[in-house]
Amino acid sequence: MSGCVLKSFAAAAALLTVSPAFAQVTAQSARVEAGQRLREDVTLRESARASMSHEAENMAPSSPGDPDLGEQVILKRREKVRPFTVSADVSGFYTTNAALTDAFKVDDFFMAAQAAVSYQPQLAKSLFGEVTVRQAFFRYSELNELDFDSLNIGGGVTYLIEPLWNTAVSVRYNYNRLTDGAEHDEFFRNHTVTVGLSKTFELSKAHYIYTGCSALFAWSEPRESERDEYGVFLGYRVNLTRALSADASYRFAFFDYTEGRDDWNQTLAAGLQCHLTRALSVSATASLGFNNSNQNVFDYQVFNGGLTVAASFSF
Repeated sequence: MSGCVLKSFAAAAALLTVSPAFAQVTAQSARVEAGQRLREDVTLRESARASMSHEAENMAPSSPGDPDLGEQVILKRREKVRPFTVSADVSGFYTTNAALTDAFKVDDFFMAAQAAVSYQPQLAKSLFGEVTVRQAFFRYSELNELDFDSLNIGGGVTYLIEPLWNTAVSVRYNYNRLTDGAEHDEFFRNHTVTVGLSKTFELSKAHYIYTGCSALFAWSEPRESERDEYGVFLGYRVNLTRALSADASYRFAFFDYTEGRDDWNQTLAAGLQCHLTRALSVSATASLGFNNSNQNVFDYQVFNGGLTVAASFSF
């Protein structure tokens, strides 16, 4: 795989301090995985927020007769807790910079398909767990040498701190294994521990703002691409109708590589999601990425845009 990429980007190969295939593919994977982690964090926060407000929603509105009648509770069927989720999605994207380089930009189309199984139990009143196994496949239209597969196995806990306005604190471990798309040979292995802090501000039942920060610590093989990440994010989500929602977010992060490379990374993203049924959805997403490094060859700008069809079943 590395040999094919060296041929495709021969003019830039002499400038790179690590394998081009390794730098390009892991950068693409890191951006995809960062988005997945953010979606998982949002899911955990929403589950926690719904659980904490469940008791309040079941109480009847106050009335002048409360002292005579006593505490009143609305009796209604409680929805069964479904901690297991099986999901799958297929996406088609256009990218303006498939290799994530500065001087040799090549646009391309790529497909991403993934399947996942997740278990999210409520461990205590304000404590939630999560374990997820996810297999993903990335295939490019023209630059087939960039094809790769990604396996993620991870889990963690999220605790809702009531005295701090229900701020969520999470700790998560993840194992990531990358193999090339042709021979399926492993070329990257990564262990990470992420510590995060997040908060949701409800503006109404239809829309809210979310923000947070995180620190990711990594142990990678090969070591050349090992990096820690420190980031902050801010987002806004609105439910336009019962079936249609929109989301916009910004993320700023510092990538601290073990081998002396430092990157400042920014991502702007927006999306529109339509729930066709309870289990099936279609979404359109677009993102702009900007990377500034102390090694100029790793400076880049990229636009990604595409459509995703997703199915999810809980039980």
